[in-house]
Amino acid sequence: MMKRWMRALVAGVIGLAALAGHGAAAEEKVKLHYFTWATGSGSTYIEEDWIAPFEALHPNIEIQHEAVGFNEFWDKLPVYIATGNAPDIIHMSVGYVYDYAKAGLLENLQPYFDRDLNPDDFFMEPFKAMRYPSMETGDLYGIPYSFLLTALYYNKSLFDMAGVAYPTDAWTWDTLREAAKRLTRDTNGDGTPDKYGFVSQNSYILYDPLVHAFGGSILNEDYTRVTLDSPAGVAAAEFLVDMIHQDGSALNAGLNRFTDQTAAMAIMTTTELPYEREMGLNFDIALVPEGPAKRVVRLWPDSFAIPVDAKHKEAAWEFIKYVITRDEMDRYSGARKVPVYKELALSPDWLEPDLMGDKTVFVRSIPYGHPLEFRPAWGAWESKLRAALAPAWRGEVAPAIAVRQAAEAIQAEVDRASNP
Repeated sequence: MMKRWMRALVAGVIGLAALAGHGAAAEEKVKLHYFTWATGSGSTYIEEDWIAPFEALHPNIEIQHEAVGFNEFWDKLPVYIATGNAPDIIHMSVGYVYDYAKAGLLENLQPYFDRDLNPDDFFMEPFKAMRYPSMETGDLYGIPYSFLLTALYYNKSLFDMAGVAYPTDAWTWDTLREAAKRLTRDTNGDGTPDKYGFVSQNSYILYDPLVHAFGGSILNEDYTRVTLDSPAGVAAAEFLVDMIHQDGSALNAGLNRFTDQTAAMAIMTTTELPYEREMGLNFDIALVPEGPAKRVVRLWPDSFAIPVDAKHKEAAWEFIKYVITRDEMDRYSGARKVPVYKELALSPDWLEPDLMGDKTVFVRSIPYGHPLEFRPAWGAWESKLRAALAPAWRGEVAPAIAVRQAAEAIQAEVDRASNP
């Protein structure tokens, strides 16, 4: 492994050469406007763990970090762009990159990546979320630095008490359903279960990927037509709802029901792992079960982007390169998210082999991971999807009816985005 200081020195020399130009221009200080929604400790971690060491390597670049809340960020960014004051570097959400790239507001970063980086050094699956127009073949309009993905968390103590074998890679969703029935128990003798098998949430980390695992999708390939109300979309909803109201083995509740040891299993992301450790649970994690069609893990990144009207694109790119090729942990993403840089993600520093929760499961999950439909206008239609499905999860309407109503609500937003 190349020592960090040696790599940093090489990167610094290359970066300075790219920025130097000729004559006096090499001495001019470049000031980058770096705009994020990372406030509080997140802002401090970015400034201390990313910006300060980068500026030490690049004394001709000064980064001016502006951090605001998430909603304020999306209010201010269009104003900055419209008034000719586009930031040089921004954080970019999976829920907005498609719309911003379609509007021509983001720099195409594919030529930069191809010129300077080797895709073999990175987990490329999360990069799909930043591609436009196609997640599979489009160019990169954002560059991930870390990503989240889902796994099956399970309480080992509750499994042991019920005499149920721990999950394996061979588990299907039907295996999980049968295990959930056995894990549902009345432990205090009052005639009502107080331990349940599963948390069956109406959420984008559970239902949406299950639709794909059952062989369906929410949108068609060009994101123009809603396909959720297919037999697969209905079957996925029926599966999760029936676990609640037919089997009585699952809770329509928050993930805190796993943490308080009421439920033995839940689908959660990498971000919950440190918290579950802090709570002192005897738990582990396993691959998301395989569906009738395939195994699907929901995966999405945190990313950088460069506005197309940014004034210092090469300097901004130098910063992005620096962050995504760091081989030491930072405190902003930290242990909660998987680094895109393989060398760091596969290191003991990130894998933490001596702690509860086998993080190699997340690494083994990556080939099954996909961002799915975070586009177009996901920020507008995702809440409508959840609201339309909620009555089915409460047992008030049949899942087929709720799915049809959800599909109609999504289609209206997709049409609105296509014809503003």
